Amino acid sequence: MGKTFKLSRPTSGVTLQNGTPSILIIPAGEIIRVVSGPHPRSQGLPHKGLVYVTWEDRTVALFAIDVEMRGIEMKQDSDSQSGKSARA
Repeated sequence: MGKTFKLSRPTSGVTLQNGTPSILIIPAGEIIRVVSGPHPRSQGLPHKGLVYVTWEDRTVALFAIDVEMRGIEMKQDSDSQSGKSARA
């Protein structure tokens, strides 16, 4: 976990808004970071076949296959303090 991806296509996800699941679209070109895999106690978010990512300070549930097929993994530079990423 903890991998960072740049999305090549818009991708649907689910987040909680005021305690209610809400569908959203993450635009192509956005950067997401995987924070965890499926978890049985997902507090209202679906979990089967999904991973949790952070995007714009939100936790979003995405289909794992969408991250795999639409995400371009971003690799960290050797200088860990730079915070820059390079395309894989």
